[in-house]
Amino acid sequence: MQDVLNDLENSEILSREQAALLRRIYGRELFSVHWELRLLLYGGILIMTTGLGLLVAKHFATIGHLTLLAVISTGCAACFAYCLRHGGGFSPGSLATPDAAYDYVLLLGCLLLGTLQGYLELRYQFLAQFWNWWLLASALIYLLCAHYFDNRLVLSLALSTLGAWLGVKSSQLGTGLWDGTLRENAVFFGALVVAAGATQTKLGWKRHFLPVHLHLGVNVLLAALVTGVGSRAAGSAYFAALLLTSSGSAFYATRQRSFAFLLYAVLYGYVGITIFVLDHAHRSSEGIILYFLVSAATLLTALVALHRRFRSAE
Repeated sequence: MQDVLNDLENSEILSREQAALLRRIYGRELFSVHWELRLLLYGGILIMTTGLGLLVAKHFATIGHLTLLAVISTGCAACFAYCLRHGGGFSPGSLATPDAAYDYVLLLGCLLLGTLQGYLELRYQFLAQFWNWWLLASALIYLLCAHYFDNRLVLSLALSTLGAWLGVKSSQLGTGLWDGTLRENAVFFGALVVAAGATQTKLGWKRHFLPVHLHLGVNVLLAALVTGVGSRAAGSAYFAALLLTSSGSAFYATRQRSFAFLLYAVLYGYVGITIFVLDHAHRSSEGIILYFLVSAATLLTALVALHRRFRSAE
């Protein structure tokens, strides 16, 4: 590598400064901490908003309602004002981020808005037993912000909030965890998120949002199908749907060279097959132990081999 850089510098393809910079990078004197800083910013915002929510819930009576409303509202308005001022406006395509803080200021504003909504309902109980509609309102506002400000962090927050609202609605019907209506709604929600992302991409609308839709939608869909494999009423149907969905995820992974979707397909598929086998096969302690030993070793070997194959194809 050093010889190549020397040749490029001698040929005046690279300037002395450019060649020196590349030598420092190649010698690992310089390295990027971009993603580490982004992770710290993201974690800091989550911790701050969580702490603010706990503060509001525990000490709102002593601090004062108007003071809390003023502080949260001012912080939320300041965040959105910053984004409106520095953002490039709406575009169906991808927008360049104006600065490093932009995405996280928007995320902070959205989380403060959610805190404000929760505080208003806690204090004044506008919707009483229908408080879950605050979740739906938050999800729709986050979706609007994600598309207007072109922010995938807020899109993830919007889709997660929408899923939470659907789960709360299902739990109010008296269903248990992953039982009946809740499982069906999870299957519907996962399929809807994937379909929405695919439709947007086909229409040329925010195509770079597709990975967010697929990662969330595929995980929710596969998880819901796995929990249905063990049900007595429609276990076989859920198992068939799981195999079909896992195959689709694996096919997408090979087309797009994305190991994550292959990992989803293999892991969820393995869990579903295990549940199906244990429910329908003759059970013995020796057979179960042998099954887990052989299947786990095969699964691990296959994942390592597939990961190396994906790495070599990049």
